[in-house]
Amino acid sequence: MTRYQFGKHRPTGLVGRRDLGEQVVLGCGAAAGILFGFLLTGTGALTAIGLLLPIVTALVVVYLPYRPKGTSQRRTIYRWWRISRYHRKALARTGGVWVSPAFEAGVRRDGTPPDAALAEPEGTAGMTWVPVTVRGQQAVVVLQPQAGCVTATLEVASPGLGGKEVGEQVVALERWGELLDAIGNTEEHPVKRIQVLARQMKSDPHAHRRFVAQRDESAATASVPQWLRDSYDTLAQAVSTSAEEHRYYITAHARFTRDLAADGANRGAGDEGIAAAMASYLEELWARCEDADLSVIAPLDEGRMTAFIRNSYDPDHPLWDTDLPRAHAFPRNVDVRDGEHLATRAAGSTSSWYHATAAVVSWPTTPVGPDFLSPLLIGMPDVIRTMAITQDLEPNDRAVERMISEDTNNQAEMLRNRQRGKNIDPRDVIAAAATGSRGMALASSGAAGSAVVGYITISARSPEELEKTKRTTTSRARTARLRIEWLDLEHARAFTTTLPFAGGIK
Repeated sequence: MTRYQFGKHRPTGLVGRRDLGEQVVLGCGAAAGILFGFLLTGTGALTAIGLLLPIVTALVVVYLPYRPKGTSQRRTIYRWWRISRYHRKALARTGGVWVSPAFEAGVRRDGTPPDAALAEPEGTAGMTWVPVTVRGQQAVVVLQPQAGCVTATLEVASPGLGGKEVGEQVVALERWGELLDAIGNTEEHPVKRIQVLARQMKSDPHAHRRFVAQRDESAATASVPQWLRDSYDTLAQAVSTSAEEHRYYITAHARFTRDLAADGANRGAGDEGIAAAMASYLEELWARCEDADLSVIAPLDEGRMTAFIRNSYDPDHPLWDTDLPRAHAFPRNVDVRDGEHLATRAAGSTSSWYHATAAVVSWPTTPVGPDFLSPLLIGMPDVIRTMAITQDLEPNDRAVERMISEDTNNQAEMLRNRQRGKNIDPRDVIAAAATGSRGMALASSGAAGSAVVGYITISARSPEELEKTKRTTTSRARTARLRIEWLDLEHARAFTTTLPFAGGIK
């Protein structure tokens, strides 16, 4: 069977496996210690304090992990600083509970919502929805000026890799790679990011049986012959129902660039021109999906997009209810006060849904099959969840240069460990070999490269059930050879990474 392997990106520097900000903190701490030690020369105690205090402080900030109250993840002070600052600002903006203005704003005489009704909740960037036509079907292009991007989404009909034979899985991945290569290796193509969304929801496997029972008890069927009743019962027993419903989506993401602006100006004025240009890119993606043997159901129009967003925040709302006005895409309340989850409540409901989002912080460093994500995609039938895989594409030349840089970092780290007499983790050796072999494969094939991020959002009816679901998800991720990290204190912002806006990657 064909096996796949991910490399392991490991930034290195003068102080080891630290990112640039951490290196700056450590460097400033060392410089401040030397400076204070020099300025306080002459007094032994003060010299020692001036020398050691900045250095020890920097070491504590960068290396000492701790867990703030109301969170489940241990991180260093440096890592918590940005997250805590975002959470404090979110609490200051809304008091921690965002309330949708859609009901109070009402509608205009023509039935459209006023601008005041189209506010987005905490964590979501401002959006403008522009309707377009793609292959004769209605679609919607989402402009996000704050994020500097444009997105549009296709819904695809696919059983997922878990529903295919091994040979079919390999062929499907090869065709998907050809799709990414065709987009990523085109320098002037504005679409450089593709997001795949897998949405799984609970369905009622006994709903059909209950319908049959209610039908038998109704007055309309009182005079039906017994043989017809028996035949219908036999048919109902033969019907196979599933306890889970799967939906799949592909989102195209384009940044606001000069090329995109010029293309949009040729097609129309303002937002309409940009949307028309994005519609042409979506049509191209549609054609390439068909080449990759992906059956496209339809692009997401305003109704489908509204239903998807609302179902993500409020799983009680049917995903197929496409008549919901755009102003009600978001629930009535979005509560970000608790650090361990995001709570949302629909209008007219007395109960809330609780959501938590995790990021994939480590991909498999050992060889895995093409269906390695199956434990998360089809292995949790009782969990309402959305998994997002976003790929940022880059031309082959840049991808090879990045692989060379990563391979150099890996080799330098292992050499430094050997010189220090430290044992080398065999998983690091395997990951370094995977990075090098991936660079060779890119150089020989001329294929486009990609940076990959993954997120998974789970939903539950109570905080207790959510905690249980978190443990199940973590266990399934470990089975899939992934390491995930729950994004405490920033679940509102992290939640949007599993909406069809292709976010969550720099």
